[in-house]
Amino acid sequence: MEFMSVLGSQEDAYRPSLFELVAQEKLKELLQPAIQYIIAVYAQRYPRLLLRIVNNHEEFYAILMLLIEHHYLKDWGGSFAENFYGLKRVSTSHLDGIKFNSPVNALSSPALTRSEINQSLFILVGLPYVKCRLDLLYQRISGGQSASILGHNEEEEMENEELGDTNTSLKRRLMIRLKRLFKRVYPTLNLLYYGSNLLYNIGYLFGKTRYYTPWLHLIKLQVKRMSMSDYREYYDKSKGQSRPTSSLFRNPLGSMASILSSVVEFLKVLLPMSIFFFKFLEWWYSSEFSRGNKNLNEGENIIPPPDKIKPDPRGVTLPTTLNTCPLCSVSPINNPTALPSGYVLCYSCAYHYVEEHGRCPVTWIKIFNNGEALTKLYADGNM
Repeated sequence: MEFMSVLGSQEDAYRPSLFELVAQEKLKELLQPAIQYIIAVYAQRYPRLLLRIVNNHEEFYAILMLLIEHHYLKDWGGSFAENFYGLKRVSTSHLDGIKFNSPVNALSSPALTRSEINQSLFILVGLPYVKCRLDLLYQRISGGQSASILGHNEEEEMENEELGDTNTSLKRRLMIRLKRLFKRVYPTLNLLYYGSNLLYNIGYLFGKTRYYTPWLHLIKLQVKRMSMSDYREYYDKSKGQSRPTSSLFRNPLGSMASILSSVVEFLKVLLPMSIFFFKFLEWWYSSEFSRGNKNLNEGENIIPPPDKIKPDPRGVTLPTTLNTCPLCSVSPINNPTALPSGYVLCYSCAYHYVEEHGRCPVTWIKIFNNGEALTKLYADGNM
């Protein structure tokens, strides 16, 4: 990657283009779902060993990436994704003291200090973990997609009743008010988070800033392309640290550290392969090939539909025309919804009738779980 031509200004041959930086960001975004999918597959075979990891995947992934990123920041001077694209992190104070934009970078950049490594780890691992947890918290508090469709007035009414009740504890009142404050403030904070990154990306693209994210600006680190001197220095250091096989008994800790380092370096090949495997399976299960095989297999063992439940004399009479709601007689049915009995009504009619009477208006059979037993129907292509 260090030999790629600069797509922007030709003054700094080691200044990466925005497309390279966005590519390594996308690589980081694909790592977590790929690892999560692989663990979930093996958790079905070994649930005792991997079920806890699946249930706490965010923490497991954060610890895993903490170890990996620390290794690459210490040995290569950049994150795993940055090193994959031949990039490194360099202190701004070091760049200001030398003429870094020379055609040939004869000297390699100094290694990152412990403080710079810790700050980079917080941005690479800590900040995404906190952001992920806040997203999950907001999704749980706001009710997710169901709240945007059906609304969450019922939950707000219950909270208002608790606030109006004199027996409600002070701790509970404080939790309700903090919950409402978080629901109002977090969308704005989320907008500022992504908006600041977008502004820095645009500024970096047009050469207005040396940092492509505000977080690198805070810790005063710039991303540059690696030079041949950087690669030569690393491999010379690796050769100098290599030991013969007999050192395994003389210095077991050093040998184990060398083996772990080699394993982490192999992740440069393993993790991209896992991403490819994940995207391949994602494509396969959404392709026509997979659907065709399923149709062939399903044709051999077709389960017959259940017998139609006859209307009850005590229920409402069925309309003579098709696609007509039995309760409101609207045609076509507005927002069609199927009851457990198999009959289709308007969603509002079915929901209010089941909530009030707890049974099907046509067959008169009892319906448990009330509104949760309803199934909304969609036309082809709108699933």
